[in-house]
Amino acid sequence: MNELNNHYRMLLGLDEAWLVKSVDLSMESKRVIIALEHRGGRLTCPERGISCTRADLAPERTWRHLDTMQFETIHQARTPRCACEKCGIKTVDVPWAGKHSRFTLMFEALPFVVFRHAAA
Repeated sequence: MNELNNHYRMLLGLDEAWLVKSVDLSMESKRVIIALEHRGGRLTCPERGISCTRADLAPERTWRHLDTMQFETIHQARTPRCACEKCGIKTVDVPWAGKHSRFTLMFEALPFVVFRHAAA
């Protein structure tokens, strides 16, 4: 893994299950796309919280993240799906976003942080 990818993995607080596959900077569109990849291994069923094997990968999704300087920042990943013996095939939760959200947790929290700071 190159230094830039590892740097972004640490900044995003990702554990060893996830790696930053690439960081693509587009000066023309003022956008940074961070491609994330799950490394494999056992997964946790989002319904029951039990350990499962990986079934496959869901289609690629994107999540809007906080800006990197003045550049729009996007997370991009194919989320693993687990094969739960009780629930069947389920898409696992990702550490950076809530279920069904198109925004990262940090992006969603920003208005609350700004409001709290302004009120202080």
